[in-house]
Amino acid sequence: MKKFSALVFSALAALLIAQAAQALTIGTFNIEYFHIAGTGGSTMSHPAYTRDDVLAVAKTILKSGADVLALQEIQGEETMRFLTLTGLPGWKYYGKDIAYKKLGWDISRENQNHYFLWNPEKVTLLDTPYLHYLKDKFDHAGRRSLIFDRAPMEARFRDNATGREFTLVCVHLKSFNTAGKSDVEAAQRYNIAKRAAQTEKLNELSKKLKGPAFILGDYNSPDPTREVTFPLLTLERGTTFDNWNSNIDYIGYVGVDRDKLGTPKETEARIERRSTKRKDHPDHDVLTLDVTLD
Repeated sequence: MKKFSALVFSALAALLIAQAAQALTIGTFNIEYFHIAGTGGSTMSHPAYTRDDVLAVAKTILKSGADVLALQEIQGEETMRFLTLTGLPGWKYYGKDIAYKKLGWDISRENQNHYFLWNPEKVTLLDTPYLHYLKDKFDHAGRRSLIFDRAPMEARFRDNATGREFTLVCVHLKSFNTAGKSDVEAAQRYNIAKRAAQTEKLNELSKKLKGPAFILGDYNSPDPTREVTFPLLTLERGTTFDNWNSNIDYIGYVGVDRDKLGTPKETEARIERRSTKRKDHPDHDVLTLDVTLD
C-alpha cells in the first residue's frame, strides 16, 4: 500500500512539474519615459536612463519570469536596442515607432511608444504587429479628436513549448489626471469622453480577437472593470502603481477559461538612484500572469 501511494505521489508530482514547465508567463510593464541619452527624450523631470539603470530594468524583467511583455512609455527602437544588447541578449522586440516608420511617419523621438518584448526561446512572433484605430476620431465640445494617441497594438505569438498560438494587445488608456490644466472641469470632461470612446473600441476589438487573447497594459484607472465588457485581472493584494497606492495595470482575457490562468504577480521595478522617499521610478511595477496553453 505504501509503495502504491508513493507511485501515485510520484506520478502526480511529475504531472505538476510537466504542467508548470508548459506554463507561459505573459506580462505588462510601463517603464516610465524609458529612454537613453541622445534619443531626444531627456527632461529634467524624467532624466535619461543610464547604463546601470538599463541593467536594473533588464534585471527586473528577468526576475519577473516573463516570456513576453507588453511595454508602455518607451522612447523607441534605439532605447530598446540598447536594453536588449546590454541586459537581455537574444531577446527580440517590436514597437509602435517601427510600425509608424513603415507608414512613412517618424515618431522615434516620442516617449509614449508601445512595444512587445519577448524571449525567442520561449515564444515566436507569427505576424507583423498591427495598430488598431489609428485614425478613428470622436466628437467632443464641437471638435473632432483622435480616440487613441497611443493606438492599441496587436501581435500574434506561438508558445514554443506547446505550439499553441495566442494574441496580445498592448494598451495605454487616457488618464483621468487633469494636473497642469487651466480649466480643470473642461479637461475632466474631455478625459471622460476620450476614455469612453477608447473603451468602446476595446470592447469592440475584444469580440473580434481569436482566443486565447489578452488585452493588457496601463489602463490608467483603479477600476476599469466598469468600463470594459471583458474580464480583467490585476493584483489581489499589493499595488502595481505605488505612487497612487493602487492598481492601474491589468491583464484582460478573451477566449480562455479562468482556470487556465494563474494568480497575477508583481515584480518591484523601483530603481533606487531614480527614486525618492515619496515616489518610485519607474512608477509602475511588472505585472505577470502564468497561462496554461494545452
